[in-house]
Amino acid sequence: MDNRYPDTIRLLVDSYPKLTPELRKAARFMVEHPEEIGLNSMRSVARDAGVKPATITRLTKTLGFGEYETLREPFRQRLRRSSPEFASKLQDVQKRGESGGKSIFANLREQEISNIERSLSEDNFPVIEDAAKTLHDSRKVYVLGLRGAYAPAFLFHYTYQLFQDNSHLLDTSAGIFADQLRGISSSDSLLVISFPPYTQLTIDAVEYAAEAGAKIVAVTDSIVSPAASHAAHTIVTTNESPSFYHSFTGALAVIQALIALLVTKAGGDAVKIVAEAEKQLSRISAYW
Repeated sequence: MDNRYPDTIRLLVDSYPKLTPELRKAARFMVEHPEEIGLNSMRSVARDAGVKPATITRLTKTLGFGEYETLREPFRQRLRRSSPEFASKLQDVQKRGESGGKSIFANLREQEISNIERSLSEDNFPVIEDAAKTLHDSRKVYVLGLRGAYAPAFLFHYTYQLFQDNSHLLDTSAGIFADQLRGISSSDSLLVISFPPYTQLTIDAVEYAAEAGAKIVAVTDSIVSPAASHAAHTIVTTNESPSFYHSFTGALAVIQALIALLVTKAGGDAVKIVAEAEKQLSRISAYW
């Protein structure tokens, strides 16, 4: 079976009239939501398509694929090809800079201000406030941001642990990423920060946490982001930049807002924890 994306879509479209109503529902979802097929598990795709996992399996066999992963592969390849071209963007920045850096600087300032204004807009406030309440009510707060998104994730964890002791920052060191999520449950929450191109491990973690019943707080670029597919709260911001790499200024602004709101909910215990932290940091001469 040819596994190129255009051929797979053509196969789905050509086969559509001959399919049963349930198989049609699954096929239509695949054609209309290719990103979700490339990023999500079969069980997740079935749920979002409104069919049973067995329906996806039957569609896979009907189309002539041995297994779902073989059907899914062209969608994954499409996502890989749509990854940002950092080299060409860097070259563009250099070319624009030949006439001086002032215009690039002005464009950068304008875009970053726009990122912050969108992130901290009045429309976003209710979502951020509700997200803060969910995090505050959680037994444990798992924090996830991989690759470029690690910076805002680390900022949240570092600042939050100064006044609370129930935060866990997920990372990929020592190959124990999956192990760090083993204890997550419906009493917990996962704060996830993710922007295109979405990191596969991040989406896998969101899937796992959702299946465990944890409440997802997603800081991402769209309500249809795969990071937001199971979110109780989706805080939408942008990562656009006139430079060659994505901006995380908007995400950082959201993190600052979450921390400020969480502090207001923490009560007197938070003051005691911070005071103790200050004493400990002073003892080890953490600051100059």
